[in-house]
Amino acid sequence: MGCCGSAFKGSEEVAPEPPSPYDVAYTLSVQDRNQAAHDRLVRLKDFDKSTKVPFILVELTGEGNGEGEIEICGKDEYGVYEALDEWLENQWGCERLDAGDLTTDTKVPFCTAQYRWSGFAVVGDEGLNNMGLMTMRLVDFMCGQLSWTLAMITAGNVGHDRGVREQQIIFKAPHPMNLVAPHMMIELRSAGFVELCADLDEEHRWVLDELDSFFSDRFQAELLEGHEAFCDRYYKAGEDVFKGVGGSSDSNFGLLTTVVCDKVAGLPGWSLVACHSGSYGESGEHVEQQLVFRRDEHPLGNAPYLLVVLNASGNIEVSGKKIQGVHGKLDRWLQTWGCCRAGQFREGEALCRKYTWEAKDMLTATAELVSFFEELGWEMQICSLSTVKQAGEQCREQQLLFRPCRSEVGMIEPHLFLELYAGEGKEDLYEDEEVTQVLANQHVRMRFIGEKVASTEVAHAQEKLKEFIVNYLGGTEGVDRLHCSIFMCRGKFENNSALVEMRFCDFMVDHLGWSFMVSSQCNLGEDGRYRLHQLVFRYDGDKREVPIAYHNRAHLDRAEWAETPVPEHWLSEAVQSGAKIQQVLKCTHEEIDALQQMFDSTFKRILTRDRRPDEDAPEDEEMPYRLKVVYAFRSEHAWLHHRFFQRRSLYSGEEQHYVKTSEPETILTSRLSPGDGYLYHGTNPSSAMSILKTGFVLKHAGSSTGTMFGSGVYMAECSSKSDEYGRDAGSNTYAGLQAMLVCRCFVGNPLVVHKSGNHVATAQAEGYDCVCGDRESVVGTYREFVFFDEAQLYPEYTVIYRRLYDKTDAEVPEEMRVPTSGTTGRYWQMRLGKEWKNVPPAINRLLLSAKKEGKASVVVKLKETIYIFNIEEKTGTNERTGNVVPMRAPMVS
Repeated sequence: MGCCGSAFKGSEEVAPEPPSPYDVAYTLSVQDRNQAAHDRLVRLKDFDKSTKVPFILVELTGEGNGEGEIEICGKDEYGVYEALDEWLENQWGCERLDAGDLTTDTKVPFCTAQYRWSGFAVVGDEGLNNMGLMTMRLVDFMCGQLSWTLAMITAGNVGHDRGVREQQIIFKAPHPMNLVAPHMMIELRSAGFVELCADLDEEHRWVLDELDSFFSDRFQAELLEGHEAFCDRYYKAGEDVFKGVGGSSDSNFGLLTTVVCDKVAGLPGWSLVACHSGSYGESGEHVEQQLVFRRDEHPLGNAPYLLVVLNASGNIEVSGKKIQGVHGKLDRWLQTWGCCRAGQFREGEALCRKYTWEAKDMLTATAELVSFFEELGWEMQICSLSTVKQAGEQCREQQLLFRPCRSEVGMIEPHLFLELYAGEGKEDLYEDEEVTQVLANQHVRMRFIGEKVASTEVAHAQEKLKEFIVNYLGGTEGVDRLHCSIFMCRGKFENNSALVEMRFCDFMVDHLGWSFMVSSQCNLGEDGRYRLHQLVFRYDGDKREVPIAYHNRAHLDRAEWAETPVPEHWLSEAVQSGAKIQQVLKCTHEEIDALQQMFDSTFKRILTRDRRPDEDAPEDEEMPYRLKVVYAFRSEHAWLHHRFFQRRSLYSGEEQHYVKTSEPETILTSRLSPGDGYLYHGTNPSSAMSILKTGFVLKHAGSSTGTMFGSGVYMAECSSKSDEYGRDAGSNTYAGLQAMLVCRCFVGNPLVVHKSGNHVATAQAEGYDCVCGDRESVVGTYREFVFFDEAQLYPEYTVIYRRLYDKTDAEVPEEMRVPTSGTTGRYWQMRLGKEWKNVPPAINRLLLSAKKEGKASVVVKLKETIYIFNIEEKTGTNERTGNVVPMRAPMVS
């Protein structure tokens, strides 16, 4: 591959070689080309200002024993850079370096913050190092203390002997469950060792004992002492537990990976979050696999994992339990690729099949494989691209882990697979670590999958993504790719690929509303200097709005609230002393019980048109029977409390307006003052954390739910009403766990109205404290409260809950097992016998989208059967049997 990188070193210019046809800036002088790259970085920084959903990437680089660096990229939200800086310096003894900036007299920045790190440790030639341990300590800090969400961990080795280890950890917007959810890494090494890194609290330490027994029985493993500097527990596996060598027909490494995944998923609430594999040893004979788990109460529970490995050297491996005939179906489908069976073996319940294939383009093959599993009703959980060594040769390898979904409906959800190739530089410039090169041949390739009816979302994303690459990354159209001019490097291994990768995440998630699923990298070339990144996004059809959270409170004068009494139940010494303005605490069991009572007593199975279809709902239910509180968090915020206290002090107390949350009496209601009431606000977890820190902002009010009674912040007195707006975090992050704020509100004397209209102006003019929109007394639904003064709202609790749809569930009390009333009219329905039934949520979404696009019919393949839904004639036809059923359209689009 040719290269024509441009270079600059201060004001010194280096003339380029004759340009390759892929150098999109070859007509520019070196100075112009460098200035163009600099200008793009400036525009990207401006682009950051519009980003709401933040991502942070932390890269740990271990160069040798006691030698390493740390780089951080991403938007500075929630004070994360300041917190990380303090932690890295105080806990790890890191030294802050000059990362550069965008002024002309410094080096071009490849990251936002950079540190020298002496904490990396490595010994011997069996792969023993502390990268996994240090990664999990960082995860524990970012998640357990700052509440950021672990999104992905990926790794790679570079250097002439691949002895330099790079570990990238990506975090995304905070989620309150991170404050209580433990994480754990298990690393398998085919040389015969297992490492476990998990600093678990007393509540979860039983997991370690359970895994001790498991490794002892299944791996014939012995727990070794004296390795605390490298991991929390270190096991030596028995002879012949790990069979074969990397890529060999008798290797059982993939099978053992699924065995470990299934074991941990069988522990209550645990699931796999990230995985990455690589090879080491002179000829790549040894394989290592990092598996990171989290107790996130995943709705798929203990559903087993199936691992598919695509190897560019000509091998495919499939490992996992035999369920739903998946091995046979995949076997037949792989024949369409021309694959040939190359053997199989069993170990316990797990089956491993090997195939040979004429390797396809890896990006295309990955997209096609995910499409196949989506049609079966299986969901990709994780995929990981890496470079491995087989028979002494480097090659690309793609791992994909799938699980069967709970729904019998198999449909291809829209996915985007992105491949970012950072390009090549001039050989002589690679030797100078002070020179910055703009690399040549860099490009972006993409593959979309999804049902035809989702073409609108896919086409929109494709168009906007191309615009982003052209406008911000210097992109130009190629035959099957977009060439760009944004990737740079200094020396062989320092580069800005992580910085660019985070901008893709920001754009796809924040601006287009797609969910981030996967990031991985493989380092190509003899020493790994050529970087290839893979990103995967999925369109979930429901963008979760997150308010921008600027938390610069430096202008606040703490003396302003020094005389304001704090509530007696506050516990944070840091807040009460003035050291902190706010702290989020875990609720006590007594508080959680009180919140559950409040949820239950105000829950009514009354449907309204604001209730949106829920992917987790069964086909015959639109509404849960109960909202089960999983966890809750209380905010102690000195400034917001002071503001609320000042506003409430104006209340005369002449009238007390009743709200339903005031009964039954609990420790929560006992804390209320005259004129106060607890009210609900449905949202998503990241927004909940943001609102706890900033309070409500009136300019955001009604941005996603409308303004039926006028402009303001809407609250409800019934948990079932606010549940209509509750969302989970999307993209498999604490899936199925919705968020609701329970706010202390100054209700005072509200203006009660019964019809829609702009009543806020009237309430303000006539001296009312808020508006009560009472649809309950008119049509039997709910009452909502509209506030036009932010000071009247103190967001006190974030409640994380799960919807219970099964009325036979032991956690659903008998008195709550009642039928629904009201209607949403948001579902297409089919008549089955004498009853009308909602179509499955996934089908409903397709039909709604098709009707909106003016399509006459939709053809869907479900479980290998073709169904034709005629939108105009309102019929559904099973193509195989010819059976036709009547359908009726939703009342609300």
